[in-house]
Amino acid sequence: MPRLKHLLPAVAVGSLLTLTATTPASADGGWWYSSDHPTGAKAYFKEHGDKVTVCDIDKDGYKALVQVMTGTGSLAYQFHDNYDDGRCTSKSARSGYDLFEGRTYKFRVCIVKLGTRPADCSGIYSVLNDH
Repeated sequence: MPRLKHLLPAVAVGSLLTLTATTPASADGGWWYSSDHPTGAKAYFKEHGDKVTVCDIDKDGYKALVQVMTGTGSLAYQFHDNYDDGRCTSKSARSGYDLFEGRTYKFRVCIVKLGTRPADCSGIYSVLNDH
């Protein structure tokens, strides 16, 4: 019985890790925000047409940046919002930014100033592009 007493916490931790492991969500899951929300940037992926939209929320001299990565984390493409006033910029399959169907992609939204590294980035959101 003493061994069982030490085994139970390990089983509980293993179960918790299993529950918190991420699996790709289906697309069209809602807006993602930079870590300085509500003032930074937001992005959205619409599965049909592979449309990625990024918006600068606050007129503060920073631009909103969205990064689209393959399932392995390699950068597929990135672009920034052309505005600094709450409006949005989008790219899609129709404009030459087609994403392969049946593959997982990762997205991250940040803020950036010209000549600097991205800052206040969101977590990475995984999406299965299945349409």
